[in-house]
Amino acid sequence: MFMTKKASRFAALALTVAMLGTLTLQSAAVGVSKAKEENSKIKNVIVLIPDGMSVDDVTLARWYKSYDAVSGTVDTSVSLALDKMASGLVRTYWEKAGVTGAITDSAPAATAMATGVKSNDKYIGVTYDQKPLATVLEAAKSTGRATGLVATSNIQHATPAGYSSHYPDRSKYEILAEQQVYNDIDVVYGAGSKYLAGRADNENMINTLKLNGYEYVTTRDQMEAVTSGKVWGMFAASDMAYEMDRDETAAAQPSLAEMTDSAIRLLSQDEDGFFLMVEGSKIDWAAHANDPIGVISDVLAFDDAVSVALDYAKAHQDTIVIAMTDHGNGGLTIGNADTSSTYSSDNLIKFIAPLKKATLTGEGVEKMLNADRSNAEEVMSTYYGISDLSDDEIAAIKAAPAGSMNYVVGPMISKRAYLGWTTTGHTGEDVVLFTYLPGDERITGTIDNTDVADICAGVWGVDLEALTDELYINASAAFEAKGATVTADNSNESNPKLVVTKGSTTLIIPESKNYVYVNGSQFLFDSVTVNVKGVFYVSREVVSLIA
Repeated sequence: MFMTKKASRFAALALTVAMLGTLTLQSAAVGVSKAKEENSKIKNVIVLIPDGMSVDDVTLARWYKSYDAVSGTVDTSVSLALDKMASGLVRTYWEKAGVTGAITDSAPAATAMATGVKSNDKYIGVTYDQKPLATVLEAAKSTGRATGLVATSNIQHATPAGYSSHYPDRSKYEILAEQQVYNDIDVVYGAGSKYLAGRADNENMINTLKLNGYEYVTTRDQMEAVTSGKVWGMFAASDMAYEMDRDETAAAQPSLAEMTDSAIRLLSQDEDGFFLMVEGSKIDWAAHANDPIGVISDVLAFDDAVSVALDYAKAHQDTIVIAMTDHGNGGLTIGNADTSSTYSSDNLIKFIAPLKKATLTGEGVEKMLNADRSNAEEVMSTYYGISDLSDDEIAAIKAAPAGSMNYVVGPMISKRAYLGWTTTGHTGEDVVLFTYLPGDERITGTIDNTDVADICAGVWGVDLEALTDELYINASAAFEAKGATVTADNSNESNPKLVVTKGSTTLIIPESKNYVYVNGSQFLFDSVTVNVKGVFYVSREVVSLIA
């Protein structure tokens, strides 16, 4: 019987009597345990993460969807797919060496949600002392389930990397990318092709994927043509377009909902079940820029992806869907200092009508400007709905560094829509938990972000702590304890190896790969070797190669 290592935290979870026979609610003190595998109805887990989405983002997106600019009317009955799933709250704080912090970063937040352990700022899938941690995705693999990652950022970004890679620096995209490629994930959709080819180590990960049986696609049409098997879709070198900009600036890219639908269609062919993580990545980026159009664009795109997952779960009744953000961002408020004394008489249209005039985000606007930005007034009027730019605003647009236009024009439209922002950084509020379980049940209460990992792994009867002990053993210590000689081969600085010798047996263990050479013959494994600054971590299976 499975029991989480943090049982007391599950006092807030309320799985109803209808779930008995699938998950058993033991008691407030004991937590959630799993029924026998053969009796479990839950095969699949879908986790959707709207990065940086604060609750006011959801409210604003819903009002935006509710307002008909042609008739000037508001339909208050309009709802989001997320609205049907709201069930609790998630605490997102960080902890380090006895210190508790209110505002977290995406890397430790992803690590907490994926591994059940809080870690340092900028760390991906490792502990405070930089030891790799087993993830929910790896838990799914350990039970024979198919796995998938979907994001609109580069797939090596903090959140998808947190589920699939291990390194104490979220910016080391090439290291994270290589681990992802060799982690044998069945479906990967997003951006980040620049970190697969043209790398500093001269390895071409795109060729590696193809050699390992993956279909490699770069457009929506190519993605839709894939009907089975393993697939990597890289639809941009760095990041995908905001949904509102996609038709104008990146028409060949799929939407987040389309990627989600394709991933579920492929992964669900595995009879054992699947795990899928979907991230609406650029909600966070728009919030950093205080660009409400970008926020609205990708909250609604994310909600469409949630709808796809929810429809699948309702139709099959063998799937848990969990959605929650990793942290708030921007501190958006509907209303600002200018509405302090007018809010009780302010029509909703005051806030939403200026936003409805925009047809591109700030990022999309930048692509419409000419080289010297002399067409700033025309572009802002046509695509951003602002026809009364001041001289100072025109100057600011012309002076904005490349790639930062949303930081400049976002506040302009926010001011006209009477929206407030408290920061261009993350915020520390609890975030909304959205859930769906078979039988239209919910997980309720206030939980910790680390609980999410234990809930997911617990469905399959996997103890993440025990799995970590199986997958990530200090190689040098383990082999030396067996009387072997262990040396580092750093002759190729970009591709270090560990060399282990005992008697007539020699192992060569490359970093970030899922294979080991034994006396020159290659042996494949289900897990990847992780090299953290010279310390190699391997699975117990690899350790067993030396008697």
